[in-house]
Amino acid sequence: MEEGQIMLASLLRREVRDARDREVGHLEDLAFDLEARPPVATDIAVHLEWTDRVGGLLLPRTVEDIVLLLPWSEVEALDPEAVYLRHEHPHFEVASSEGKLLLRRDVLNKQMVDAEGNRLQRVDSVILKPEGVLLFLEGLQVGMEWFPPGRRMERIVGKLRRRYNRAGEANVIPYEAILRVDEDALVIRT
Repeated sequence: MEEGQIMLASLLRREVRDARDREVGHLEDLAFDLEARPPVATDIAVHLEWTDRVGGLLLPRTVEDIVLLLPWSEVEALDPEAVYLRHEHPHFEVASSEGKLLLRRDVLNKQMVDAEGNRLQRVDSVILKPEGVLLFLEGLQVGMEWFPPGRRMERIVGKLRRRYNRAGEANVIPYEAILRVDEDALVIRT
């Protein structure tokens, strides 16, 4: 991993604090727009520890376990200890997860296949690059030490790194190689 990059796993469960600096929950997932170049975070999934409201709506009873998707514009700052939101709880703008690609849910540990459907490997880690308050997708990390003799995946990753002129570690598939994310597999352009 190159300097300035972070792993998705290091963000998951990071404390989330509202505009009054109160801990309201933790980061559960991140939604990304794969069409952007580079892909950028569009929403943040926050696991609230408790709430009696969602946005401006009063709930019939307090919920002790709920994950809300908030648009990225709600993020004020990211630091190594916490994610800070622009508004105070419960006055967050909420978004639907319908049609959104969530990294933890839809990418992490997903089976990768080539365009012909040949199985390659599972995604071990997702590499992100922070720039100010924004997060960009850098690539997918795969574990090379588990491959049988022949090192097919090592050759594929090397080919992709050369094609997209991406230096760095040999076990990183650049985001440019992602064709699409299907329900059962992540399709890589080989």
